[in-house]
Amino acid sequence: MKTNLKSPKEYRVHVEQDFVRNVKSPYDSQLSIIHAFVKIKDFPNGLIPDKVNPRSHEKIKMKSRVPEAIRESLHEYPRLFHLLNRGCLILAEKAWYDNKNKTLHFVVQSEDQHGMVDGATTDRVLSEVKSSISEALFESLKDSEIPDYLKEAYLHLEIISGLTDDDTRIRLAQARNTSEQVKDFSIEDLGGGYDWLKEVLERSELKGKIRYRENEPKPFDIRSVLALLTLFHCKWDEIKKEPIVAYTGKGAVLDIYKKDDWREKYEDLAPVVVEILKLYEYVHANFQTQYQKAYGKNAKLGRRREVRYLRSSHKKVLPLTNKEIQYVIPDGWLYPLLGSFRALLRWPRGRGRVEWKTDPFKFFDDYGWELVSYIVSQSEQLGNNPNATGKSSVLWGSLRDKVENKILRIEAEQD
Repeated sequence: MKTNLKSPKEYRVHVEQDFVRNVKSPYDSQLSIIHAFVKIKDFPNGLIPDKVNPRSHEKIKMKSRVPEAIRESLHEYPRLFHLLNRGCLILAEKAWYDNKNKTLHFVVQSEDQHGMVDGATTDRVLSEVKSSISEALFESLKDSEIPDYLKEAYLHLEIISGLTDDDTRIRLAQARNTSEQVKDFSIEDLGGGYDWLKEVLERSELKGKIRYRENEPKPFDIRSVLALLTLFHCKWDEIKKEPIVAYTGKGAVLDIYKKDDWREKYEDLAPVVVEILKLYEYVHANFQTQYQKAYGKNAKLGRRREVRYLRSSHKKVLPLTNKEIQYVIPDGWLYPLLGSFRALLRWPRGRGRVEWKTDPFKFFDDYGWELVSYIVSQSEQLGNNPNATGKSSVLWGSLRDKVENKILRIEAEQD
């Protein structure tokens, strides 16, 4: 970021007294560390220099994996954002808290020595989110014009001041930006665990779009692929449970996938893998149409608290089908809906080819409004919390029952 900082800059941020703590270093009395939970709406995102950060953030692909994850976490789990995101670390010349005015102050003396040493990607994403809300300056907006999720979300801010040793500053910057441990899903790929999936996907129109190892420049994670396939696994009917784990934990999904008594049936999904992935984005892209069928052609999906509306200039492109969407639907809605479509699969006895009982895309076109209406009503009862909706076993079971009953009537009519 080019801030053109030519003189010391003092930043002031409102912080409630209960959410700020100042501690001293046990080995340097001049060095202090302030930890604070700051409301994102009050933080000057995009205005703090980050030249001291070892990674360049001049250009960040806002539609790449990490920014998308940060953005979705902010929208779907605003009250957990300060826990799910590690926050921002700032080196300052000095920093202090004014108890009377409830204001956190910090001074950036030189952008060569001070500024945002870690968390710059988070800072850029939050800045972009704010700028997408209105063409006017975010700081000028009235409280009523700020979305609830931004008013609820906090950022974990750490400020280290009084650090005069350049070597320590450099080591600190390097240490806070080290690479993560190799992910389990990458290890699984090295062992050939996805070979059958690769054979299917890399021969389809989705070729080159799946990321099998971390840091691969591909738009869609293999863990998300496995989560979506888990929604359709026949084992759930056998153990009489709903595949809620597909929504709540992709790490747990990988553990399930590795189990011998599950793996064979995953592989039996090979004939419908591509359609399942395309169906996920089809439901997302056409959710608004079904919403208006349920609530009237003038119904405004974007007014719902759980849904993120994007201005025309900021439309999102879905990674697999390249469809543009203006309404970002939470997975807490999409996963239970898609999971109910497990009833549309016909499984052979033993091993064999899995096939659809009816076209799932047409099924959604014809009956999706009923499912969408039920999801919305349940979400309202759960406090308009998409995470609670995605974890509701009642919702998952009821959606599946609705699809099963519908497909039974369709099959009876065909007979």
